Amino acid sequence: MTITIENADKDLVKIIKSIAKLGKAKVKLNREKGIDKAIREYEKEKHLLKTYNNFEEFEKDVFGEI
Repeated sequence: MTITIENADKDLVKIIKSIAKLGKAKVKLNREKGIDKAIREYEKEKHLLKTYNNFEEFEKDVFGEI
């Protein structure tokens, strides 16, 4: 069984570890910060982003031929 708890403070982590120890279960912590997660997601999907060399290219793509 897997349980996910987000945004837990240090006290809650201690309590959960104690409870897991009683049940002979393992606790895995992921201390990834929000910015780290955002950077990782960007790196993973940056090939999907479209870039433009100038505003005119952007304008044509968004609004079509004017």
